[in-house]
Amino acid sequence: MYIMRNKDPLESFEKELQIRGYSKNTVMSYLYSLNTLASFVKKGLKTINEEEIKDFLIFLQHKKGVRISTIHRHLNAIKTFFSFIDSDAANGIKFPKIPKHLPEVLSLEEVRTLLSLPMSERDSCIIRLLYASGVRVSELVGLNGENIEGSQVKVVSGKGGKDRIVYIDEETGSYLKNYLGKRTDTLGALFLGKSEKRLTSRMVQMIVRENANAAGIRKRVTPHTLRHSFATHLLQNDADIVVIKDLLGHSNLSTTQIYTHITDSFKKKTYEASHPLSKKS
Repeated sequence: MYIMRNKDPLESFEKELQIRGYSKNTVMSYLYSLNTLASFVKKGLKTINEEEIKDFLIFLQHKKGVRISTIHRHLNAIKTFFSFIDSDAANGIKFPKIPKHLPEVLSLEEVRTLLSLPMSERDSCIIRLLYASGVRVSELVGLNGENIEGSQVKVVSGKGGKDRIVYIDEETGSYLKNYLGKRTDTLGALFLGKSEKRLTSRMVQMIVRENANAAGIRKRVTPHTLRHSFATHLLQNDADIVVIKDLLGHSNLSTTQIYTHITDSFKKKTYEASHPLSKKS
């Protein structure tokens, strides 16, 4: 049984998450959720009951308009914490159903338009690497120059702590080689900001969004959009879904299988646009 030796339960919880190997971003997210819960109920976390947790989740969903996926993240943090302190306050609360939406993907033409846009060498390398390899933005900002070896990129994943090798095309490899060759700093980070500090995920999101807007792409483009596009385009070109799963770093094949639904939609549109009986006269 867990015994709370520290007066601040969050401090002990934070240490426990770090010991379990949770990423820095996940730890910060969990602590944010729990601090938000404590502020809402205006009492200590250890004394919170099931009804108060439910009131908090209802408040987030119906008063604040928080998305269901975000509710999931809050509840996951809450359940993990109360399990840690041996409390059953969150045991009876079920996760709400998340509506299934197909992820937004770019067409190949939109990707080509984005990649051909004049931009800084660093930004071009970032966008090319995201699409060429399918890495998560959190993985991209964690890369060092030494992780790039020709057509291979060694990814140290924050999700589950499983390292993997992903691949890039020759042109993307050449862009990265030229970019690194011009660097005069001795810092290890692959991508740096103006202050010569490692880029953050938020900075990369801004870089992708601003360049996509400049390219005239009307869709909401994020680093994850490029990851979705990577997987979808591979599948459309008959890549083995198990290989795609490994390249994406998914633990379960079921996570990767959403892309089969996207390609089904793509095939249907192609059929309707191409088959003589489906064409509108």
